[in-house]
Amino acid sequence: MRLQFAGLLLVAALAPRAGAQADLCCTVHRDPTAPVILHLPASARWLAMGNAAMGSRDDDVLFYNPAQVAVARGTSVSFEQYSAGARGGTLSSVARLNTGGVAVGVNLVDYETPLGIGSFPATRQDLLTRAPQDAVGVNMVIAIAQVFKGFRVGAAGKYADDLAGERRAGGPALDLGVSKDFRRYFTAGLAVQNIGRDIWTPRLVGQQTLLAGPGPYPLVTTLGLTANKSVGPFDLLATGAVAADRDGFVVPAGGVELNYSWLDGYNIAIRAGARRPDIGERAFTAGLGYGVDHLTIDYALETLAGSHIGHRIGLRVR
Repeated sequence: MRLQFAGLLLVAALAPRAGAQADLCCTVHRDPTAPVILHLPASARWLAMGNAAMGSRDDDVLFYNPAQVAVARGTSVSFEQYSAGARGGTLSSVARLNTGGVAVGVNLVDYETPLGIGSFPATRQDLLTRAPQDAVGVNMVIAIAQVFKGFRVGAAGKYADDLAGERRAGGPALDLGVSKDFRRYFTAGLAVQNIGRDIWTPRLVGQQTLLAGPGPYPLVTTLGLTANKSVGPFDLLATGAVAADRDGFVVPAGGVELNYSWLDGYNIAIRAGARRPDIGERAFTAGLGYGVDHLTIDYALETLAGSHIGHRIGLRVR
């Protein structure tokens, strides 16, 4: 009950601040960082809980905290419709290796963007608007993690890219993470993501298109805590995280999951979460999950700018 109460307090604490900024989500004045694919969710289950996945044990945790690959299991695929002109998907899998694991994954987005140079790099807000230029973003990741003296330590190499006609922004980057279980019910995780060189993006100077960067990679440091406990037929989970980017923009996020199993191998989950909205986002997320033996189907929605709602569905095999 203390765990459930703590989770509800977390969401309640986030909700007023997130709600107060919801109407301002499209007026966050920050220079966009590319590629936009690195700003998008990668998991249906954890998106429903505010996209706070530092303590996840699912295979798609390689997109959040590579250290947790040491205990992650499964293969999953998910798909999200952001708007009429934008959609994306994620595929990932993990395998055991020595005292840890190795995982591979790819996250894709297909969207539309204006033709002008000044509209690139794209933001999440741009994914919600129809435009004449087709664009695509890709994030390919391989991660490895091992256990050292009770700590999980992981690293992930990635290549992320945005391509819109002649405009392109992206390159290689590195994620580092560490995590540890303590006091039986808790997992703490720390990840530094998108460590890479500045990338050059196109600018319009006079009548010429120049590579006039550099534009910053979206370096993000995230500290998170996940707690779970079983109470009879119920499994309760609460998760929270605080992320800060290189500009000092701080994003608290968190959520809760109530999982009920009425028969061995069958379960249903209800999830809710909140986050501080960034460009193109609103505060609240929610979702459901249904599991049969080793197969799980997850659904999540995220509230986006302009009354848009992103719908994500995932399939996981363990």
